[in-house]
Amino acid sequence: MSDRPPGSSRGTPSGSQAGSKSGSRAGSSAASSKGSPKPGSPKPGSPGKSSGKAAGTGLDPALERKPLTDTQLLGKRFDLPPDAYIDGKGKTHWAARPGFCTMGKPIKMGLNIFPVITFGDMDIYQYDVIVSPNLKNSHSLVKKVWNAQTVTDALQKQGGRWLYDGSKLAWSSERIAGGETRIIVDLDALKKKAEAEHDMVKKKVEKNSVYKLTIRQTKAIRLSYLKNYLSGTTPWDTHVLECMNFFDHCLRQWPSQRWMLIKRNFFDPNSDFSMLANDVLAAQGIYCAPRLSESFNRGGSGLAVNVDRCQTAFWPAGTLIETACNIVSSQRDDWNGRSEHQIEALLRPRSEKDKNGIWRILPSEAFMFLRRMIKLKFTVNHRGKFGEPREYTIKRVMFDPKYGTTGANANQVTFMKKGDDGTEKEITIVDHYKERWGFRLEWPRFPIIETPQGHKFPMELCNLVFHQRYNFKLNPTQTADMIKRAATRPNKRREDIMEGIKGIRWPEDQNLKAFGLKIDPNMVSTDARLLQNPEVKFANKKINPGTTGRWDLRSKMFLEPNAQPLKSWSFICCGDDTHSPRKNELEAFATSFSQTYRNHGGRVEKAAFCSTIPWGDGNMGAICEKAWNQTGNYFKATPQIIFFVLPTKNQLQYERLKKNMECRFCIVTQCLQAGHVKKNNAQYMSNVAMKVNSKLGGVTCKVPGPQDKVPPFWNVPTMMVGVDVSHAAAGSQQPSMAALTMSMDKHATRFAAACQTNGWRQETVLPGTMNNMMPKLLNHWVSINGRRLDHVYYLRDGVSEGQFQDVIDSEVKEMKRIIKDLGYGTPKFTVIIATKRHHVRFFPKAGDNTAQDRNGNPLPGTLVERDVTHPQHWDWYLCSHVAIQGTARPVHYQVILDEAGVKPNDLMKMIYQQCYQYCRSTTPVSLHPAVYYAHLASNRGRAHEALVSENLILGYGKPGFPYSQDNSDIYRPSAAQGQCPPLLPMENHTASRDMVRFLNTTMWYV
Repeated sequence: MSDRPPGSSRGTPSGSQAGSKSGSRAGSSAASSKGSPKPGSPKPGSPGKSSGKAAGTGLDPALERKPLTDTQLLGKRFDLPPDAYIDGKGKTHWAARPGFCTMGKPIKMGLNIFPVITFGDMDIYQYDVIVSPNLKNSHSLVKKVWNAQTVTDALQKQGGRWLYDGSKLAWSSERIAGGETRIIVDLDALKKKAEAEHDMVKKKVEKNSVYKLTIRQTKAIRLSYLKNYLSGTTPWDTHVLECMNFFDHCLRQWPSQRWMLIKRNFFDPNSDFSMLANDVLAAQGIYCAPRLSESFNRGGSGLAVNVDRCQTAFWPAGTLIETACNIVSSQRDDWNGRSEHQIEALLRPRSEKDKNGIWRILPSEAFMFLRRMIKLKFTVNHRGKFGEPREYTIKRVMFDPKYGTTGANANQVTFMKKGDDGTEKEITIVDHYKERWGFRLEWPRFPIIETPQGHKFPMELCNLVFHQRYNFKLNPTQTADMIKRAATRPNKRREDIMEGIKGIRWPEDQNLKAFGLKIDPNMVSTDARLLQNPEVKFANKKINPGTTGRWDLRSKMFLEPNAQPLKSWSFICCGDDTHSPRKNELEAFATSFSQTYRNHGGRVEKAAFCSTIPWGDGNMGAICEKAWNQTGNYFKATPQIIFFVLPTKNQLQYERLKKNMECRFCIVTQCLQAGHVKKNNAQYMSNVAMKVNSKLGGVTCKVPGPQDKVPPFWNVPTMMVGVDVSHAAAGSQQPSMAALTMSMDKHATRFAAACQTNGWRQETVLPGTMNNMMPKLLNHWVSINGRRLDHVYYLRDGVSEGQFQDVIDSEVKEMKRIIKDLGYGTPKFTVIIATKRHHVRFFPKAGDNTAQDRNGNPLPGTLVERDVTHPQHWDWYLCSHVAIQGTARPVHYQVILDEAGVKPNDLMKMIYQQCYQYCRSTTPVSLHPAVYYAHLASNRGRAHEALVSENLILGYGKPGFPYSQDNSDIYRPSAAQGQCPPLLPMENHTASRDMVRFLNTTMWYV
């Protein structure tokens, strides 16, 4: 439906009005809905026009993202080196590879990398593609004209092989005489000819269907530039970028004509789609992207193709009623299984008093999740057009306070409709369908859908277009289903990859042949190394895990116990329902845990206090206060740690509990699942004991040096720093969260952490954020280790190549300034980027039991430095862990700055062996603990957000909700970038100085 009458003077539906061009795609440009009103549209303020706020992003315009550059756009399709993102001013010379690792045992390892055998030195001619008239700068129009038969015939006469990027660029193996050609295309004539061939001539044809296509040469791309860059004789420049852009399109064009392309992934539209929870579909596809290769240094071409299997979630086909119900049902446990009538009630607006005592109409919590439907494409079929139905795009789900708590539904929304006699009358949407189409809507109380052109439709008449990607974070049940589907052993993954290669059919690709590109359909077998695993030292013994990468805690005592013996601590059961443990079960677990902790060296002087606190009104703040008071009164001493037994994994309850205990009462806590407490399992208690010991200042284990008190990794005062920035889920307006972890001892076993908000979608740590986090941890490090600091290893997680320069120019620069201003010298920095967001996998040689585990995964310590790495930069792939399920994913480490001149053997040994020191695991972890801890801390920091507690109590505390534009009582972004509400500090005027210091310097986040 539209704001204007759904029908013209003849009562035709809004979708077929003359104001909408036949064949155009709704939503192709948001700007198309702007400008002067179309004939028949209501004036502003008329009943058919919504006067309420649109469901906006909640961001200040000053914080809007800038348009992406050509390099950034290309970087979304494949991995460009960091050189590509430097503009040439103040260019950084990235750390060059000083050599290769010589430790460990040489082995062979298969990689899902397929080398480009040859690519010639031929010139490729690049052209601009221009269509006129094209007032809206529509890419879809340009594509339609390019694909017209008239253009195809004309280009065949020109000769050569043509590629087109679907937008404004084309490439050819031959040069057009004169460098330009113009072609007149009459789309109507072509359409009528095609329809006549099928006896489908229609009376109505497009207007303005004659277009002029201009193909103008802009440059010649010389592939020799790419070879010069790979050899290291020339730096990265626009010529190399143009070569890679061409190679990417040459690789993708033919498969994309047969398969569905989503970013870097190809999906066969005829493949099987499996159902995840809440009716989200999943399909397996093939990831395919070009990459640069170190093989150039050994006679290879230096180009390769990374191919991997991938899993992607899709929206299911169906009505928008079904979609809305699935969205709402998946958000909360108590909403799951609700009927359509119950979901409709949840979507109705709510009334609430603001701070001035005025009643306001606000969207419900469930309604806010419907913003996930924005930009989805749909069709309507109540008009009987089943052949080629027009596609529309959802601009918003309507909300307007003027409709009250009933909401903007088909019974409420009205417009002025012209009758056959020319008179206008106001009519509701539900009455329009009854009058015009002869049926009554079945679900008139669901919200109305609006398109960018102003059309408005009831949800039940809208049908989602199939094959639309589901871009949102999966809920826990959906995630579990996706993991089960995606987690396959290496042999099966290899088979899927090779099957995908057959489907892509490189040998038959005429584009590759025309441009002299030949790809080897066999996986690379590279020279790798298997690093020697370290020993792991506990207080009472040393163990050698060997190549299994596993050990257990039986008969082992923690290297260092809790700093202070437990004298005031408790187990508090939240709730007294059937899911909660009974008092005797709680006491039995407390007794068993105390003994288990003592067996591991924990210092326990008094038995824990046990109690059950009913939920009452669900106020977690009141429960925490009661738990604190009961524990303190029982022992007549300040509580040291409180264990909370929770019936479910409710994230909101968990975060409120952590906020209260850490920011209000300044003590660490440990949450337990009620089911585990009832089972009273010894292994579970040992696992919990590792976390509790770390939170209380202890150390689980370490990798010993040559002598017990000599650090094994360095011989000068050295600090390990890890940083990670996490972002809210798509559609949420929560700020980004930065976390910094810092090693506190000479063996890098204990890491303190600090967190702070970091703007919105801001990946680089802002100077103000860094200055908030680092000084207090640095001062504590100095109090333990002394004022001398010679070397800092800075490990950064989750940074793309385009942000490497920002890490050096902003983050490292600010850290150096802080260290210098505090008077702690000028240490040398070694900056390492660690990422797992890649598609490189290791496949051990079949039958080689010295390089693989029983599941076919590489053994811990498998190191790859060739074939998949950069020709000159210092990077490598390391698999340091044991894969529990599926195929192991190695971590990609890239050294971007090395002021200390660290040797490859020393650096790789240190990173690998420190993975055995992770405090809450009995296996080495996949990622270096410094960044692993930073990731944990950044997620935990969200519990400290300064949100209004009343909204959380009422249930409006779902991620992103308090920052929505429709909830003006809650803080929203200001115009200054980076100004977002700071986290609540982990301190309180009632807490002692020692309590605050201990909490902020212990491992509270694990």
